[in-house]
Amino acid sequence: MTAPLEIANRFDVLVSLTPDAVEAVLAHFQNIPLDTASIKTTRHSDGTLAVKVIVQRLAEHKARAIQDALKKNDRVFDARLEHFWA
Repeated sequence: MTAPLEIANRFDVLVSLTPDAVEAVLAHFQNIPLDTASIKTTRHSDGTLAVKVIVQRLAEHKARAIQDALKKNDRVFDARLEHFWA
């Protein structure tokens, strides 16, 4: 018997490099349990910060709502969402 397939969501968010940039991104995930291993950051030489957040077991409509909210945030330059098999 095979294990059930689960879809995970990866959010790639680009923000300016400020002291509270990560907190500004994570504020959109307040009601979702995250562990620190699911959050990665990469600093770029142009003064931006890429924040990658992986969320397991999140419904499609909730993932799209988070992406839309991130895109409407003035501090966010870009917000992308990708679904993949976990």
